[in-house]
Amino acid sequence: MPRRHPRDEGGWLLVTSLIVLLTMTTVALVSFTLVDRGQQHSLDQRQRESALNLAEGVLYSQAFALAQKWPGNAVAALSVPSTCTEVTAATPLCPTPSTLAAAQGSPATAAFVNSDSLTNVTWTTRIRDNGGPSLAGSYSPGAPAEATQSGTNIRTGLAYSCPGPCRWDANGDRQMWVQARAVVQGKARSIVALLKREQFTEPFPRNTVTAGSFGITNSGNKTVVNALGSQVAVRCTAFTAACADYDAAKAQVQPATIIRDPNLPPALTARQLERFKAAAQSADPPTYFTTCQPSLEGAIIYLDIPATTACTDSSAAVYNTPESPGMVIIPRGTFALAGTLYGLIYAGNQQNSSGAVLTLDANSYVIGGVAVDGPGRLVIGQASGPRPTINYLANAFNVPVTFGTTGLVQNTWRELPAN
Repeated sequence: MPRRHPRDEGGWLLVTSLIVLLTMTTVALVSFTLVDRGQQHSLDQRQRESALNLAEGVLYSQAFALAQKWPGNAVAALSVPSTCTEVTAATPLCPTPSTLAAAQGSPATAAFVNSDSLTNVTWTTRIRDNGGPSLAGSYSPGAPAEATQSGTNIRTGLAYSCPGPCRWDANGDRQMWVQARAVVQGKARSIVALLKREQFTEPFPRNTVTAGSFGITNSGNKTVVNALGSQVAVRCTAFTAACADYDAAKAQVQPATIIRDPNLPPALTARQLERFKAAAQSADPPTYFTTCQPSLEGAIIYLDIPATTACTDSSAAVYNTPESPGMVIIPRGTFALAGTLYGLIYAGNQQNSSGAVLTLDANSYVIGGVAVDGPGRLVIGQASGPRPTINYLANAFNVPVTFGTTGLVQNTWRELPAN
C-alpha cells in the first residue's frame, strides 16, 4: 500500500471547511428564525395588550355615558341601541369614539394614540339588564343573554317583559351588565362587568318654609304653619305684611321666631336641578313633564314648564304617604296646590318674580315643607278644622335623592372569549 506524502493535497480540508461553514449557516438561520418568532410574539402580545387597554377604556366610557342618561324605563330603552360601535358617535348612550382611538379622532383629543391604535381599530359595547341571563357567560348573538326577559320591578312592584334582551334597568335595581369588545390590528379582547348607578343624597334646606316672602290669607285663630322641629326662613327683612303677613297674636306660625336673612342661598343649584331632571326622566314610569299634570304622585315630579305658565292642582287628591313622601319641582312658572301632598314642593322662580309663585289654596295640605327661591312669595290659605296648612315632616327631607356616577360592582369584572 502506497504511503501518502505529508504534503499531499487530497481535498479533505476543503470538505471539512464546507461542513463547518454549512453548520454555522444553519445555526445562524435557526437563530434568525427564533429571533423573528420572538419579535412576532412580542408584537402579538403588545397588540393584544393594546386591545385589552382599549376594551377597558370603552367599558369605562360606556359607564360614563350611562351615568349621564340612565335607561331606567321602557321609554328610555327605545334610545338604547342593540350595540354601540366606533361609528355610533351621534348616539347619546354610546361611548365617544374620538376619546378612544386616534383612528376615530385627532391624536390631540384621542386617549389611545399608540402605533397599534392609529389604524385598523374597532370596538363594540352591549348593554343588558342583570335580571336576565348574565353577559358574564359566553356571549354571542342569539345566545341566552338575548332571550326574552320578564320579572318584577323591585321598586315599583310591577311586572315587566322584554321581547328580546332588556336594554334598560327593567328590574329596577340600578344595575346593568356591560360588555366591551375591542379589536386592534386583528387581535380581539372582550371583557364584561356589572355596573351600578350610585345614589346621591342632595342637600336641601330643612326649613318648613323657605321663601322670599309669605302671606297667610286667613285671619283664623289657629296655627297655619306648624314648623315645630324646624323653622320658617325668608329673604326679606322688613317687619311688614309685604314681608311676612300673618297674625302673631293668634299663633298662626309656630315657632313664632322667623329667620330673616337676605343672603339665604337658593334651595337648589342649577347642577342639582340637572340631576333631578335626569332622575325624573329615568324613573319608571318617567316623571319628567313639560306641561301641567293632573297628578303629583311619585318620588320626583319635575314640571319643566315655561316661565309664563301657571299650573293649578284642581283636585282634592292625596299624593304619596307619610312613609313614602315625594318631591314636586317647578324650576319656573307658578303653581297652586288644592290637594294634600306628603313631601316637598320647590318653586325655582327662575323668572325672578316677587309676586305669588307658590299658592297653597284653602283646604290644601302640605306635610313636609316648601321652598320658593329668589324674591318669590308664598301664599298660604287656611285649612278648615284644627289642622295647619303646612306641617313639618322630617322624613320628607330624606326624599331629595338623585344619582351620581355609574361604577363597577366589585368582583364582577372578567374577560370573555374573544369571539
